[in-house]
Amino acid sequence: MHRTKFERLKDDLIGEAVLSILKENGPITFASLANRLFRMANVESNDERRNALIAAEDEVRQRVTGVSTDQGRIIGDYDAGRMRSLFKNDTLFAPNKKH
Repeated sequence: MHRTKFERLKDDLIGEAVLSILKENGPITFASLANRLFRMANVESNDERRNALIAAEDEVRQRVTGVSTDQGRIIGDYDAGRMRSLFKNDTLFAPNKKH
């Protein structure tokens, strides 16, 4: 994958925010992460880092909005409604295909 310097910086700053929350024994949630990124951006003097912090905060806040509106149905990048369990007898798709 070809990631830009800005994307790598954004990921590094998200990691820094997570580590700072962990050092304070705080809960790691999307909301706490977004709030920490916001506070980090407010005190950052380097323009490139501040822009990356703002972009990272926006990305995390979008995830917060997506999770809350879908009521937990989004798991990572997967829609749980499209998954089927291997341990249940019911299936999402009709077994009408014959191979």
